[in-house]
Amino acid sequence: MLTRTVIAAALVATGIAALPSSAYAATARYTPERICGPGFHRVKDGHRAMKTRGAVFGHVYLMYNKHSGKNCVAAIKTVYQGIRSVTGAYLEVKGGGKSQDEQKYRYYAETGHLDGSWKCVRYAGWTRDPAGRVEAWGGRQSWGNCLG
Repeated sequence: MLTRTVIAAALVATGIAALPSSAYAATARYTPERICGPGFHRVKDGHRAMKTRGAVFGHVYLMYNKHSGKNCVAAIKTVYQGIRSVTGAYLEVKGGGKSQDEQKYRYYAETGHLDGSWKCVRYAGWTRDPAGRVEAWGGRQSWGNCLG
C-alpha cells in the first residue's frame, strides 16, 4: 500500500498522471491558427490581452495568410469558457474593408478573412462577463502590419 502511494505521488509530482482540466482542453482546442484556418499565422505585434481592471479575460490575435494576402482576427476567451457571453472581434484594412463579429459565444469570435496584402490594419477583440456588466478589451487602434 505504501509503495503504491509513493509511486502515485511521484507520478503526480512529475506530471505524468496529471490530466488536463476542461478549461485547459478548451483553450488548447481553440487556437488562432485553428480558428482562422489553414495557412494563417500569427503576425508580429499581432497579439493583445483582452483586459479589464487588470484582469485578463482572453486574448486577441491578428493572423495573416501570405499565400492569399488575407487577414483574420480571433478573439479567444480564457474566462467564462463554455458559457455564452458577448464576445467580439474586429478587423479593419486601411483603404479596404471592415469585418466585425459580435455575438454571445462560448469560446471565441472571428472576423472572417479580409484582403490586406501591403495594406495597414487595425484590430480588436472583447468579451464580457455573462451578466454583461464588465467588458475586457484588447487590440491596436493605430495602423500597423503594413507589409504583406
